Amino acid sequence: MNRAIDVKGHISSHPILGKYVDSDYDLPAPHKGSGVIGLIILGQDPTVKRKESRKLIKEVLNLDKHGSLRCYLAGICAGLGLDLDVNVYATNYLKNFFNRPPAQIKEVDIFQLFEPYWLPVLLEEIEPFADIPIISLGQPLLGAMVKLGASSFVHDYWGYTKNWQSGERGTYRYLAPEFNKTGRIIFPFPHQPSLNKEFYRDRLAEYIYFIRGIISSKEK
Repeated sequence: MNRAIDVKGHISSHPILGKYVDSDYDLPAPHKGSGVIGLIILGQDPTVKRKESRKLIKEVLNLDKHGSLRCYLAGICAGLGLDLDVNVYATNYLKNFFNRPPAQIKEVDIFQLFEPYWLPVLLEEIEPFADIPIISLGQPLLGAMVKLGASSFVHDYWGYTKNWQSGERGTYRYLAPEFNKTGRIIFPFPHQPSLNKEFYRDRLAEYIYFIRGIISSKEK
């Protein structure tokens, strides 16, 4: 956490990066389960649109509060035979607050601009959890993590085909270590609001079952 605080201080005073940073609030703390870590959950960044609400964010992904996002993630963990409060480490890729949600910052590529500062911090942060797979949240984050040759679309890992509406299912997949910047297996998930879409809602349980099989096979 000390390195992350140092990086926040550096980018806040940077002549280019600083104008996108909201430095008024402390970095949210990562979420670390009380037991053996079996899963890493990776969010994008802590920024919410309403500035006044940012002061209420004390832990990554608001996992210290019983909101809808926590319920979504707890359900995923339960389907994998894990407990969110025991077996999960959760953190953000971009750890600072921005003065606007990154989706509203159109004039620059926020991921490209901030990656040289935050990616090394992330890699150091998750190093103690050797070979632990990652769940990534949201398509923008997935797009920032993939290397050349890998799809940046979440639905491609969830068996998407052009005829999905007729019930056709493609192959469920994960993002292999050699095709992403963490060097870990990544299972891409949509943001929670996307579960309102029929495609993701109908495949959620199946994709969790697929992940459980992959994890089990690697434990043998």
